[in-house]
Amino acid sequence: MNFTKLAKPMLMGLLACLCSLLVQAQTKTITGKVTDRKDGSPLSGVSVTVKGAKTGTQTDATGAFRINVPASAKTLVISSVGYANEQVSIENKTSIQVSLGSVSEQLSDVVVIGYGTRKVKDATGSVAALTAKDFNKGAIATPDELLQGRTPGVIVTPASGEPGAAATINIRGSASIRGNQEPLYVVDGVPISPGGTTGNNTSLGSSSPRNPLAFINPSDIESISVLKDASSAAIYGSRGANGVIIITTKSGKGTGGFQASVSTGVATPASRYNLLNAQDFLLAVKKANIDAGTSPADAATAVQLVDKGYSTNWQDQIYRTGINQNYNLSWGFSHKSTALRLSGSYDDIQGIIKSSGMKRSTVRANLTQKFLNDRLRFDINATYSRVKNQYPPLSNNAGYQGSLLGAAITFNPTYPIYNPDGTFFDPKDGNRNPAEMLSYFNDNDKNNRFLTNVSGSYELIKGLVYKATFGYDKSTSERFSFADPRLSSNAFGGTNNVFGKDLGNQIEGNGRGTKQNLDLKSVLVEHTLTYDKSFSNQVLNAVVGYSYQSTEATYAGQVGWGLATPVVKATDVFALNYSQFKNFYNFVPDYTKYELQSYFGRINYTIADKYLLTATMRADGSSKFGTNNKYGYFPAFAAKWKLLKEGFAANSLGKIFSEFSIRANYGKLGSQDGIGAYDAVNLQQTYVGNSGQPETQFLHQGNPDLKWEQSTTTGVGLDFATLDNRLTGTIDYYYTKRKDLLFYTPTPGGFSAQAFWWVNLPGYVTNEGVELGLNYSAIQGRKFTWNIGYNMSLIKNRVQDFNVTVNTGAVNGQGLSGAYAQTFANGYPLFTWKMPTFQGFDGNGNARYAAGGKDQLQGSALPTFLAGLTNSFTWGRWNASIFFNAVRGFYEYNNTANALFLKGSIKTAHNVDYTVANSPENPINPGSVSTRFLEKGDFVRLSNASIGYSFNMKKSKVIKTLTVTASGQNLALITKYSGLDPEVNIDHQISGVPSRGFDYTGYPKPRTITLGINVGF
Repeated sequence: MNFTKLAKPMLMGLLACLCSLLVQAQTKTITGKVTDRKDGSPLSGVSVTVKGAKTGTQTDATGAFRINVPASAKTLVISSVGYANEQVSIENKTSIQVSLGSVSEQLSDVVVIGYGTRKVKDATGSVAALTAKDFNKGAIATPDELLQGRTPGVIVTPASGEPGAAATINIRGSASIRGNQEPLYVVDGVPISPGGTTGNNTSLGSSSPRNPLAFINPSDIESISVLKDASSAAIYGSRGANGVIIITTKSGKGTGGFQASVSTGVATPASRYNLLNAQDFLLAVKKANIDAGTSPADAATAVQLVDKGYSTNWQDQIYRTGINQNYNLSWGFSHKSTALRLSGSYDDIQGIIKSSGMKRSTVRANLTQKFLNDRLRFDINATYSRVKNQYPPLSNNAGYQGSLLGAAITFNPTYPIYNPDGTFFDPKDGNRNPAEMLSYFNDNDKNNRFLTNVSGSYELIKGLVYKATFGYDKSTSERFSFADPRLSSNAFGGTNNVFGKDLGNQIEGNGRGTKQNLDLKSVLVEHTLTYDKSFSNQVLNAVVGYSYQSTEATYAGQVGWGLATPVVKATDVFALNYSQFKNFYNFVPDYTKYELQSYFGRINYTIADKYLLTATMRADGSSKFGTNNKYGYFPAFAAKWKLLKEGFAANSLGKIFSEFSIRANYGKLGSQDGIGAYDAVNLQQTYVGNSGQPETQFLHQGNPDLKWEQSTTTGVGLDFATLDNRLTGTIDYYYTKRKDLLFYTPTPGGFSAQAFWWVNLPGYVTNEGVELGLNYSAIQGRKFTWNIGYNMSLIKNRVQDFNVTVNTGAVNGQGLSGAYAQTFANGYPLFTWKMPTFQGFDGNGNARYAAGGKDQLQGSALPTFLAGLTNSFTWGRWNASIFFNAVRGFYEYNNTANALFLKGSIKTAHNVDYTVANSPENPINPGSVSTRFLEKGDFVRLSNASIGYSFNMKKSKVIKTLTVTASGQNLALITKYSGLDPEVNIDHQISGVPSRGFDYTGYPKPRTITLGINVGF
């Protein structure tokens, strides 16, 4: 055997082993996993490098990594775009767990997107996420007040300042001619029905319905997600055309403990009308009569006739300082497989007008329970609320007298409140004593609502989860309105037609009561399959589902009048008991039911945490439509490209930006809002009438070809972060085109039984806009921080290819019956004003108008610019914030001035403000609809300011946290608008066509100061 040949390879192998052992002695292997500190989710594509060296790797789709490092290495640097870098010691370690915290909270926030969640930084559509730190502070009556002015593209316009009043919420503009403009509200996964009572007070006219979100305690809300574009809202298909607002309530967290809060506030009118006092009023009456051609002697006689010798400030008789109280108590915990939160609240919000307010009691329970190693999960969310509203005698369409506020404006300041015998003073001239109206009208309702969502989910195989959901929404409302028999027909305003029946003069000496009942029930059943899979550098999330929702509504109304026991003297008591009346009349009852059946699916696909794709499809079938068009199909697509993940961009843009992503989206949405449950079919109703016999009436002719209103949206967006993530922002551009507009119009050639039916109009409405949202950490010191948030929106609305004349916006006032002020015109925005152009007064005090007094298009009630600016500060244990919002580019019609503030009013002894009294107007000049009363509504408002202090409770064994706060709302208003407030929207619709931008003796906005204390046990 040749040992030389054998020894050589053996020696080489031995040397190789020695070298390998030497290398192993100089290196070691480290494994680990990187997760998001906020929610524990794995982070892929995270860079893992040795500090001071170029050695590195990246985490895979599960967040795991494996790296060989020199044995002398002591620290690993973990970094990812949008997160703060972490340096982790690896001395004497072979495995580590790392969680990264985002410097930019905005990019790491988790947003609910419908049937799932998504990090904001991974959202392909335009989605806004608001949490408690973003909400408006103070006395918050309804959830929409939390987000007012806080999100680009979202405008919240309260109908009035009344507690619990409805608000008009538009997401990226208004688009429907006849249909509902409101977004879809989803509470804990359940799309909710409007709820509340009717908007008819049956005394003075119609009033706006209550806020559909009034049953929710704002303190129970964890987050609000706003789905703005088609790609994000398409999962809700036919109900997402106006955007979607998803409200998620708080769940159990921590090891358990009680949380209690108490707040109280005072509310006063933010502004009042500058009305003439008694002395100036008499001088103005004399001058107005002389200016109208009356001789000085006759003018003096006229003054003597109206002068009763008193000096009464009638605004003082209707306004008050409202006291607001709020109490909250909650308890919750989260441990292993169980999370539970229980809460209760009570609110008592007094309105700044006497006999107005809202009281709300709520109880809520949220429970999550998991079994079988967390593969089986049950969730229960349940809310019960009881809301009581007290309404003052105000309405949207009370004629030229303007109900309570109109009476307070115009009533003679020399009149007394009471007669010598204690009864209310009544001049018997058609004017209304405001104090009498408040005392002798009583209008209250009570609303009980139960909303629950019960779901169960089971992980069939790894990553595949089946979920079944049952939602139930039940509300019952009862409203009673009473008019005292001592209320004169003058003070009542001559409104004797109730529910379509002319009762004649059946109030003075008889009294009247009305009862309205509204019951709503909605049942939701959904089944979904969700699949999550990570493989290589790719992540797949897919959901498919089926949804069925049934909604029923029952309405009944009745009026009673005539008392067995007369009520005449001031000391007599008029019992608020509906059964005391002798005569009753039943309104034709109403019952509706409609169903929606849907199939939907969505795929989110991510490649290398660089390319994010979303595809959504929903098919909706509605019982509202005829046989030819029951189903609508609504697809959507979106993509996002994280450019800094690309080498070419990282070397250039990476020097400036730490986050730079581009989004694009396209989608279709539908709408069935505006049409009734049976508007596509021929409908007649049979009921038992007041005669006791069955009665039948034909309601309308149906249109079997009626189809969905469709909205198509395209958009692009940019998400960025710079200055070491201190400055983050989003920029969005969108273009929305809405066609097949639903409208109620005369039937072709007329129809013998019913002359109107529903059709799809030709033409379309477009909304084009740009949105900007910025968040800047101006100062991030150890003791002092200053954060700035700014959002703005530019919106352009247009009606295109529209050859139909549609007018709306009824104007109230003496001699203005049938007058209107708005139209929908081709090439112009929705809610364009149409009226003559006022050019001042001539030498005789008569109005002059351009173009011979012909109607001209004058601008729109829709704003073109929205902005919000928030400054937040912390200093040690102190915190403070101040919030401004601005709205520009819209016009408001001051119908209050048109109806009440005329020189002719003072001639007839109706009070006016000083501007009118000193104007050159001729007292016999008519108050015609014109731009004289059309004003720019632009404003800047100091909407909210707050300051708080958190006490150090480390030494306390009972109290864990203690915070006190003070906040103010509606603190200052900068505007040239002559009314009380330009941010108001009194409903002046005509034949169901909505209006926008009317101000007519609406409930004024309060200025509120609130003090609160929050204690954790």
